[in-house]
Amino acid sequence: YFSVFPATGKYSRALALNDAGRYAVNSAGPEIPYQVASINGGPMSESLGSLGGAITQIRSLNNLGEAVGVSTTASGEFHSFLYADGRMQDLTALYGIQDARDINDRGEIAARTADFRAAVLRDGVVDDFGPQNSAPGDMNGRGELLVEYFADGLGYRTAVFRDGTLTDLPLAAGRQAFGQAINDAGWVTGYFTSAEGLILADAATTETYTNLTPWASNSFGYDISNLGQVVGVTDNRAFLYADSELIDLNTRIDPNADLLLISADEINDRAQILSPSCDRAGVFCYGSVLLDPVPPI
Repeated sequence: YFSVFPATGKYSRALALNDAGRYAVNSAGPEIPYQVASINGGPMSESLGSLGGAITQIRSLNNLGEAVGVSTTASGEFHSFLYADGRMQDLTALYGIQDARDINDRGEIAARTADFRAAVLRDGVVDDFGPQNSAPGDMNGRGELLVEYFADGLGYRTAVFRDGTLTDLPLAAGRQAFGQAINDAGWVTGYFTSAEGLILADAATTETYTNLTPWASNSFGYDISNLGQVVGVTDNRAFLYADSELIDLNTRIDPNADLLLISADEINDRAQILSPSCDRAGVFCYGSVLLDPVPPI
């Protein structure tokens, strides 16, 4: 069971939950000309600022409190940034990389080059390993990276970049599987399309896969912890997959709360979960909440 704590307001989204319980908040009010970003969940909220423009969006936060994302410059161009030790570095100006997606605890940064190739920035050197028309995804603590790329005649697919080699995810029920997150053991969660045309959540290595929601109409796996716990959405409700059990997270919060968890976006190794929320009827949505496990008595 979980206690529920507000994480953002109505026009904000929380993401990038780290193992210290800190998370990123990206704001985007409909009548506000600027979009700010902050790191919350600690004693104080930490505002990032910008690279000179009006928009900053965090994409990833590691356990050291370092963040990467995109921010506009004074001229309105989107550049990638690294936020560390209280200041922002312009990664596009320094290294030419764009669209920074992830950072691990070793400080490795997944991004792409200007000619649309997946790349990793390590120790000030850009490894632009990706094929043409490729983009980086989630990266684990060992530097293994999900890469989406276009294969001529075959369409888009997801591969794992490991030890200098790209290895496609295995076919799921004869169909291409797509990855959303990868943990330190190399397990991936994401989705595949069934023979009936349904989008279903899965967990996979580069050799095997497991359909997590075989009975669902539609589902999607968004994140996987190093304990193998998967969170996502199935038929418009947030789920947790743990110990071979699929759990509707709405059944693990206060039943008297006027709250509907419509998805689960992030999970850390303490089993804390970030989830967008609405009222019980699913009409009015409030923003993100943090689910904190209640210790057993």
